[in-house]
Amino acid sequence: MSLKDPPYEPPSVSELQDFLLADRRPTGHVNEVWPNVYIGNEVAARDKGSLHSLGITHVVNAAHGPSTPPPKCCFHVNTGPRFYRDMSVDYYGVEADDATEFILSPFFYPTARYLRAALAAGGRVLVHCLMGVSRSATLVLAFLMIVEGLTLREAVAAVRPHRDICPNPGFLQQLRILDMSLERERRRRQRGQTPGHSAREEPTPSLTELRKILWTDRKPVESINQVWPNLYIGDESVARDLATLSSLGVTHVLNAAAGRHRINTGQRFYSSLEVEYHGVEAADHPEFHLQPFFVPATQFIDKALRSKGKVFVHCAMGVSRSGALVLAYLMICQGLSLTEAIVAVRLNRDIGPNSGFLEQLRQLELSLRTERERGNHPDRKHDNDPGNKA
Repeated sequence: MSLKDPPYEPPSVSELQDFLLADRRPTGHVNEVWPNVYIGNEVAARDKGSLHSLGITHVVNAAHGPSTPPPKCCFHVNTGPRFYRDMSVDYYGVEADDATEFILSPFFYPTARYLRAALAAGGRVLVHCLMGVSRSATLVLAFLMIVEGLTLREAVAAVRPHRDICPNPGFLQQLRILDMSLERERRRRQRGQTPGHSAREEPTPSLTELRKILWTDRKPVESINQVWPNLYIGDESVARDLATLSSLGVTHVLNAAAGRHRINTGQRFYSSLEVEYHGVEAADHPEFHLQPFFVPATQFIDKALRSKGKVFVHCAMGVSRSGALVLAYLMICQGLSLTEAIVAVRLNRDIGPNSGFLEQLRQLELSLRTERERGNHPDRKHDNDPGNKA
């Protein structure tokens, strides 16, 4: 990195809190914080007359889920699509707790894509939680960063004049990680962009560039992480831990290291659980041809998520084979570019497909781009996102 390109450091959590808590004033039930994007509370979400007068066409409930009494109260707003069945409103639910330890980042990219699609269709979107302060605000800030290209500081400054928001410290830290990831990608694009080419026309990154994206600022890999709503990546220890899988509500297991000489579990291993199993007998070698398994694995994941299942994708370490198959799913079914998919997954887990798998993912991106240009493979729409819509 040159002297003209110093390391980027987003504002600290304490700096963000100081800014968010300074000069606060009473906030109404709902406020427009970006053109056609509103943040509100439960009162606004249940006031159909106000929603109609505002022209709301889409509702994102960042507190989706059944209401629970104390002491396990998670402050959910139990509306759902049926609540709006007498209105022309599309509903998208994110079942999140307003707790510092709750990992909201797997929902950043899916929700941002939902908002982008709604606005592109001329819609108006209400994003709400219980109070319209923490969960909903976090998702709107992530949207402004991912889709509109704002930094975290800029996104907060854009929203704050219109509504007092205050994501909890855990959410602020997750937004900081997103901010750093997006800034690294912006700088990489700026360095590689040639005159006459827009960012959208950027060629597929080279293997060297992909390795830099994957191996910059790595963190210790945990046994399992949710990397997309209801989609988990993990290692062999979790694949054999039936109690953990049951507690997470896993309904589908994709073993990317199946086979007698690798991780020999199979459907019978999960006979005590209501789990559907899919095995991919892949070796973690650059010479191994994983690409033929991209579509079958993607179809397995997509079908499971569409049926409101929870999918656990694993190999031995949860780094290379499983990471490659999840990236393929995000590219094929969710329409993300390879770099977007990597950034989205790395918010929650450091993966590292080997060089051969990366090259096969590069070829997948090139083929998907060609299909889209021919009109044979249009980008998948937000209705394929695994949000709670029914």
